[in-house]
Amino acid sequence: MPDRRAVGVTAVLVVAVFGMTVGVTGVGAQELPSSGGSGGELTRGEPDIDVFLPEPELAAGTEEALEVQVQNKGKLRLGTNRDRVTIARGVTVDVVDDGPFNVKSDTSGLGSVQEGQVGTTTKRVEAPADLEPGSYDITVEVDYSYTRQVSDGGNAAQERTGSERVDLTIDVSEEARFEITDVETDVEPGGDGPATLEIENVGSETATQARATITGGGGVVVDGEAAEEVLGDLESGDSTTVTVDVDIAETTSEGHKPLEVAVSYRDESGIEREARPETASLAPAAEQRFSIANLEDTLSVGYDGVVTGEITNDGPRTVDDAVLIVEPMSDSLHVEDTRYALPTFEPGETVDFSYPTDVSGQADAGPRQLRFTVEYTGGDRSMLTDGPISERVVVDDRQDEFSVETVSATVSQGETADFVLEITNERPETLSNIDAKLYADSPLDTSNDEAFVPELEPGESATITFDVSAADDAPAETHPVELDFQYDTERGDTEVSDTYTQPVEVESVSDDGGSSLGTIVVRGMAALTVAGLGIGLWVRRR
Repeated sequence: MPDRRAVGVTAVLVVAVFGMTVGVTGVGAQELPSSGGSGGELTRGEPDIDVFLPEPELAAGTEEALEVQVQNKGKLRLGTNRDRVTIARGVTVDVVDDGPFNVKSDTSGLGSVQEGQVGTTTKRVEAPADLEPGSYDITVEVDYSYTRQVSDGGNAAQERTGSERVDLTIDVSEEARFEITDVETDVEPGGDGPATLEIENVGSETATQARATITGGGGVVVDGEAAEEVLGDLESGDSTTVTVDVDIAETTSEGHKPLEVAVSYRDESGIEREARPETASLAPAAEQRFSIANLEDTLSVGYDGVVTGEITNDGPRTVDDAVLIVEPMSDSLHVEDTRYALPTFEPGETVDFSYPTDVSGQADAGPRQLRFTVEYTGGDRSMLTDGPISERVVVDDRQDEFSVETVSATVSQGETADFVLEITNERPETLSNIDAKLYADSPLDTSNDEAFVPELEPGESATITFDVSAADDAPAETHPVELDFQYDTERGDTEVSDTYTQPVEVESVSDDGGSSLGTIVVRGMAALTVAGLGIGLWVRRR
């Protein structure tokens, strides 16, 4: 039979062990006795959280990052191990009621905040522009976890969570505040000129002795570096316009560019204040554009010609002082006056232009490149350019000014006959004051060696008449005569053509053995006249 005392001892030990196990697992739900269980010291306490705004001021119509401070003053209720029970862990801060404001920040975490320490976070808060000056509350919730009590004699601890809701007051101050309501300029990239800004006091307080400092960015320079403008006294709702000089870099990309405006002033108490800097948006004027179309030419080797075309103002502004500049990219072309003054023309309007152009006689026929650049004034005073615009012209082969057709070119031996030609203007321009000169060598001669045509348009023809005499002993065959032409071009230049060679047919006369006395006398007198006086010839050769 087993020993009953042994059984009893065993039961007591089991109960004792079981009792210890229950004490450890129940720490989270039961408060430990002040003795700390197995002789250990018990410490009990909790964090003591306070929340405040060190700078609670905000101006209407602004957005600021307000600093929120969380202070843990701690509260020790029992024991000496205060660091373990007063520390707040996993601290988070959230604005649960933003009142009349717009809080743009989400929940923020601070980590652990020990007793006596201050944790800091920021919240972006926007005050509506129409918010009246005064004091307004927002509600902040701080959540955290902590250890409520611990014992030195074991691992037993009580873990808790805490939450604090605190109303924080934000003061909306009565002060001047400024907006840039309008910015305008006609200056385009690469130019400089005036820009106007309208500055309005949209705050609730009068600003006296207000001054503005205006600086640029994004390729825009204001007054060389910064503009200092006096605004004067501006009551709430008042505005004033200032004009500054802006220089916009030629390489500036399209789009709006920033202008920063900082205003300082005296408030109604005479205290010097600085308003929050405002950023204005400056849109450079769109670059002026031009296009060239319908380019035509009358160029051929060795002759004067003309290059004509049309230029269109593609906008965006009316231009009243533009000059079209042409630059031949070949030494064989010469434009005497390369600058063509354009009339005032509006966006979308097209005007004609014309450049008299000379082509060298040593030039080869073929295409040539011309570069056109438009020079104009932008931003009231900047000299700007658009281009170069490359276009092509074609130089034709050399071609005679006139084509010459024989109408009548026959003369009998010892006789005089009309020498009749038809000439046609082959140039692409009207030629005027055309003076034809005939040259005849023995056995041919002429006593009427000039003919005149007032004007020939391109492709137009005219008949000219000379006389040609053949000597008695002139061979009955074809003989050459030469002629050239002196004429005026449309440009007013006087030119002399190359020499043209035309045939004259000399016919034989049958000798019947007799001659009349009159014929003999006339021929004798002519011979004496030639021998005694000579013949004066005016010869025009090129």
